Amino acid sequence: MNWVKSWYFKQIALMLAFAVLCIAAVPAQSLAYVVGTDTLKGSDVIIISSDRATDLERVQRTLESKIVKNRLSELGFSADEVNERLESLTDADLHHFAAQIDNLNPGGGLVSGLGALLIIALLILVVLKITDRKIIIK
Repeated sequence: MNWVKSWYFKQIALMLAFAVLCIAAVPAQSLAYVVGTDTLKGSDVIIISSDRATDLERVQRTLESKIVKNRLSELGFSADEVNERLESLTDADLHHFAAQIDNLNPGGGLVSGLGALLIIALLILVVLKITDRKIIIK
C-alpha cells in the first residue's frame, strides 16, 4: 500500500511540474505588437496622427484621480503647474504620455500576488491530503 501512495505522489508531482512548465512557457507580455494605421514612419521622424484633445483629456482624467493628486501635492506641484506643463508638451510627447497611462497598474500587483500564494497553499494542502501527511505545529 505504501508504494501505491508513493506512485500516486509521483504522478501528481509530475503533473504539477508539467503544469508549471506549461504556464511558465507562456510569456507574461507579448513582445510583438500590431502597428495600427495611425502610426506612420517617416525617414527619421515618426508622425503620429492623434487628436491632441483626446490625449490631453485622457491624461487630465488620470491626473484628477485622488491618489495622483495627493502624490503630486506631496511632491510640491500645484494643479496650475501641472496644467501649465501639460500645455507645454508637444503633440508627440503628449501622445506618448497618454499611451503610457494604460501600462499603469496602481495596487494591482498585490492582488495577483496574493492569488498566486493562495493557489500554492491550496496545492500544498491537496498534496499533503493525498499522501496522508499532516503538519503538526507545537
